[in-house]
Amino acid sequence: MAIAAAALLMMGCGGTKNPEKVVERCWKQLSEGDYTGAVELMDAEPEEVELYVSIFAEQCGELQAAGGVKEFQLLGSSVGVDDATVDAAVILANGQRIEATYNLILRDDKWLIAH
Repeated sequence: MAIAAAALLMMGCGGTKNPEKVVERCWKQLSEGDYTGAVELMDAEPEEVELYVSIFAEQCGELQAAGGVKEFQLLGSSVGVDDATVDAAVILANGQRIEATYNLILRDDKWLIAH
C-alpha cells in the first residue's frame, strides 16, 4: 500500500478544476479497483498507461484487503495560479491512516498531481 501511495505522489490524477477533488478522486478510483480509470486521470504518457495499470493492479490489493477507503480528509491546501499543494489523509476501513502532501500543477485547464 505504501507503494501505491508513493505512486500517487509521483504520478498525476486529474480531470477536475478543484485540486483537492483530484486527490480524492484518485483514491476513490484505486479503492474501487478501477485502475484503468485511475490511470486515465493521470498525467501519464500513452506508452506508460499499461505499466501503471499493472502496477496499481499489483500493489492495490492491499488497499482492497484493508476494506478500501472509508474516509478522505482534507488537512489543508494552498492554491496558486498554476500550482497547488494539498495535504490529505485517507482513512481505510481497517482504521489505517495514510497522510501525504500532493503537489499539483494546472495543465490544459486540469489539475494534475505533479511527478
